[in-house]
Amino acid sequence: MEEKNFSPIRKHQIKIKKPFKLNYKEKIVCPYCNNSEEFYEVIENATFLIYYVQNPDGTLEPIEEETEVLGPVKFFCGNCHADLTMLRNKRNNKK
Repeated sequence: MEEKNFSPIRKHQIKIKKPFKLNYKEKIVCPYCNNSEEFYEVIENATFLIYYVQNPDGTLEPIEEETEVLGPVKFFCGNCHADLTMLRNKRNNKK
């Protein structure tokens, strides 16, 4: 048998992995005051239905709640009260 002449240099096989998407949530930060903790929503034209049962002593106890939102929902900074609805909508559209 013939001896094969192997090179002393090692050859490595490189495997390339496809990039993968990391799902992480970006924090909303107010561009005006840098608040990233306190926010609130204002819901216009909403109907709240609360169903009650009356107890023997005459007090009412809520048993079910329904909410119907007919108008726009706006998102505001809790610190400077700036309208941040567009930031919230961008974040929700990324999902």
